[in-house]
Amino acid sequence: MARYGFFIKFFIILFISFIILLKYGIKVGSFELGGVNLDQLYIKLDKKLIVRAQNIKIPSIKKEEQKDSSDYLLSITDSAVWLDRLFEEISLNNVQIGDAKIKILYKDDIFFVDSPYFGIDVRFSKESQNGVDTFSVQNLALKDFNVTINGSGSADIKHKKYAFVGDFVSHELSGKIEIALANQIVRYRALDIKADSLKNFIAALDEKFDLSDDVKNWIYGYIIAQEYTVNEMNGKFDLKNENFYLNDLNATAVAKNLKVKFEKTLDAVDVEQANITLKDGKLHFDLINPVYQKRQLNGSDLVIYNIFDEKTAGLSLNIKTRSLYDGVINDILKAYGIKIPINQTAGKMDADLNLDIKFDTSQVIANGEFKPTDATIDIAGAKFKSKSADVKLINSDRLSIVAKDFGMDFFKADARTMLDLNTSTGHIKGMIKELALNGGSEEILALKDKELDAQLDFSGKETKLKLVNFGVDMSFGDENTISAQNGDELLKYSPLLQNVGVKNLANLNVKTKDFENLDIEAKGVKFDLPFYKKDGSRYDSDDFTIKVGKNAVSGLTASGNARFIAQNKDVNITTNDLNLRVDTNSTDETKEQNFALNLHAKNADIVIADINKTLPFVNFSATKKGSSISLNGLPKQGRVGLFKDKKSLNLDATDISGEFVNQLFGIQSFEGGKFRLKIVGSGTKEFKGEARFYGTHLRDYIFYQRLLSFLNSIPSLLSLKTPDFNDKGFTIENGKILFEKNGSVINFLAIELVGSSADIGGRGTIDLATKKINIDLELKILKDASSIIDKIPLVNQIILGKDRSLSTVIAIRGTTDKPEYSTQVLQDTLLSPLKLIRNVLQAPFLIFE
Repeated sequence: MARYGFFIKFFIILFISFIILLKYGIKVGSFELGGVNLDQLYIKLDKKLIVRAQNIKIPSIKKEEQKDSSDYLLSITDSAVWLDRLFEEISLNNVQIGDAKIKILYKDDIFFVDSPYFGIDVRFSKESQNGVDTFSVQNLALKDFNVTINGSGSADIKHKKYAFVGDFVSHELSGKIEIALANQIVRYRALDIKADSLKNFIAALDEKFDLSDDVKNWIYGYIIAQEYTVNEMNGKFDLKNENFYLNDLNATAVAKNLKVKFEKTLDAVDVEQANITLKDGKLHFDLINPVYQKRQLNGSDLVIYNIFDEKTAGLSLNIKTRSLYDGVINDILKAYGIKIPINQTAGKMDADLNLDIKFDTSQVIANGEFKPTDATIDIAGAKFKSKSADVKLINSDRLSIVAKDFGMDFFKADARTMLDLNTSTGHIKGMIKELALNGGSEEILALKDKELDAQLDFSGKETKLKLVNFGVDMSFGDENTISAQNGDELLKYSPLLQNVGVKNLANLNVKTKDFENLDIEAKGVKFDLPFYKKDGSRYDSDDFTIKVGKNAVSGLTASGNARFIAQNKDVNITTNDLNLRVDTNSTDETKEQNFALNLHAKNADIVIADINKTLPFVNFSATKKGSSISLNGLPKQGRVGLFKDKKSLNLDATDISGEFVNQLFGIQSFEGGKFRLKIVGSGTKEFKGEARFYGTHLRDYIFYQRLLSFLNSIPSLLSLKTPDFNDKGFTIENGKILFEKNGSVINFLAIELVGSSADIGGRGTIDLATKKINIDLELKILKDASSIIDKIPLVNQIILGKDRSLSTVIAIRGTTDKPEYSTQVLQDTLLSPLKLIRNVLQAPFLIFE
C-alpha cells in the first residue's frame, strides 16, 4: 500500500490544485492541440461553473449520422437537469464540430441555442413550485421542419416532464399548439391552424417522410383550396427512435373554395367547402356543394387510405349525383381506363360511383349503382327509354341492368342483362310488353307479352343486338339496321303485311336513322292477292322496297307490277299489266277488314269468277272495305261503276261498247254501238236491270244464224228479211231490254230492238243452271208493206197490221247451246209480244229515270 501512496497523494494534490485554479479562473488566450482549437477560453468555478469561449473548433473524429432537430431536442431535454445544477453561465459564441456551427448561451435563467437544425430561446422563472419550473419560450425553431414556436410552459426537470402552450408557424401554416413531453414521448395538439396554401408544407413532409407521389398529389395538387383551417390536430412523437406514430395522427379541418381534380387530365370540380378528417391513417374529404361541369355532385367524398404506407396507400373516390349520367360523368371513368357504355340524355338519375385506386400498382376498381327514372339512355350507341332501372357496375368489368318499361319509342319491355365490359358483350332476358313499329297509322310490327332473349355486342364501332327468339339482328350506329333471315317469324306479327295479303317472307332488311323513317328491303315475298299476269299465271311472289315515313308507308315491287301506299288506315295499291280476279258471291268474313283497300289498276281486266266473265279495262279504281266493294272503271269505250255490299248490288255502265257487253255476259251477240246498263238488287242472285243501246249489230252466232236459217226455210217468212238482216247481223238503231234475275233464272221482261226497216220485240226466260230457253220474239216490218202484200201468201204465220205492217211471232225453246225455233199463230193481235213489251216499257220499272 505504501508503494501506491505516492501516486494517490499526487492525484489528490493535482485535483486540489485544479479546483483552486478554477476558483481563481483559468484563461486560455489561444490553444491548439491535435486539431482542437480554443480561442479566448475562460473557465471559473464559483458556486457553479462559468464557461466562456469565443471560438472552439473540434474536428469530427468519426463520421456520425446527420442529426436533425429531434436529436437536439432530445439532447437538451436529457441534459437539462444538469444545466442549472452545474453551470452559472455558459457563453460559447462559436462551437464548430466538423461542419456544424453551434452557439450556446446560458445566463440569468436564459437559455439560448442556435444550430443548423435547431434553435431555442428560453427564459426560466426564478422560482419553482413542487419541483416544477415554468418558462417562456421566445423562440423554438425546428429548422428542418420549418417550425417556429413561442409560448410558455413548465418543466419537471427531475422527472424529465415538460408541458408547453403557445403559437406556431410552419411554412404557410400558423396556429396554436399544446405540447407535452414525458418519457421521451412528445404529445402535441395543434388548434385553429390557418393557411392559404399547403404547397410548401406538403413539400417539406414529402422530404421528411418520403411520401408517395400519388399521396402528395392528392393532398395538395389534385386538391387545392384558397383557405385552410385545421380545427385540431393531435399526435405523438418518440424522440429517441424518431417514431412519429403517423397512424395515430388525428385531425379535423375545413377547406374552402376548392378545386378538386378527380384525375389530372380532367377538369376540376368546384367545391364550396370540404370537411377534412384524418384518422387511422385515412384522410377523408367530405365535399360540400361540389359542381363538375355544371353537374351537382352533392354527397360525394374521397378518402386517401393508408396514407403513410407507400405500398398499400390508395384512394377511394365516391361520386354521387342526381344530375344526368351523361358523357361528362362518364369521362371520369374513361380517365381511369374504364368504359361504361351508358350515356343518359334525359330524365332523372340517382348515381353512386366508387373508384378504388391503388397507388402502388395503379390498379383501379370501380363499383357503382345508377338508378335512372323516366330516362332516355344511350346504351352502347342504342337509345332506349326506361320508366325505371337499376344499373350496377361490379368490379370495373361487369354491368348489371334490371329495367322496367325499358325500350325505344316503338317497344317497351321488362329486361335484365349482365354486360361483360372486357369482351363488350351481354345477354338480355325479359319480356316484351309491347312492340309497335308503325308508319303513320299503319302497324308494321305489333307484339305483346312476348319473351325476350337477346345478345348484345358493343365491341366494334357499331353496337349489335340479336333477338335470338325472333331471328332478328339489329345494328346501331350512324345508321341503324334490322335484318331477319327468317322473315316468316316476323310476318306473324305484322298486321300491315298480313292485311295486304303477304303469306311468306324469305328475309327482311331495314335501314333507319331514327326508327321513324325506315327503308325496308323484303326478299322472297309470297302473297295471296287476287292478281294474275296477262299470261294467266298467278301473280303471287315478288321482292319489295318499302319506305316508312312518319305519316305513311309506301312500297314498290322489283318487277314494277305493283306499288302501294298505306296512310290513314287506307291501303292504296297501284298495279300495271295485272288482272284482278273477284268473286261477287264471296261470303268469307275473314277477308273483311277495318281499313280501306284501294286499288288503282292500269291495263287490267277484271275476272268475275262466280259468273266466269272477264271485263277488259284501260284502267279502273276499286275499293274494298269490310264486305263492301266499289269500282269505277274505264274500258276502251265508256265508263263502268259498281258497288256491292252484303245487302245490295248496283252496277251502272255508260257508253260501253257491244264488245264489252259480250265479255260482261259471256256472249258474242253484239258488234259496235253504245250501251247504257243499270243493275240494282240485293246481290248477284237477285237483281233487276235495264239496258239501252244504240247503233249496234245483233250477230250472235247461234241465235242470229239459226234465226236466219229459220227465216230462209219458210217461203212465207223469207220476204220478211229486210235490209236490217245482213251479214253483220241485225242492225239496231236503238233498243231496250228490261230484265231481272232470281236465283239462276234470268227473266227478260221486255226486249225491244228497233231497226231502220224492222223491229224485234220479245220476252221470256233463260235458266242459267239448266240452260233452258223460253223466249218469244216478234219480227215486224216497220215500213209500209202494201207494195209487196199481194206477192206474199197470207198464211197463219203472217199478221197484217192496221198500219199495213207485216209481223210474225217466233218461239225459241231448247237450250242456249241448241236453241229451237218455231212460228206461232196469233188469234188476237192484242197478244202480240210487241204490244206486251210496250205495255211493260210504259210501266214504272225504268230504273234510269
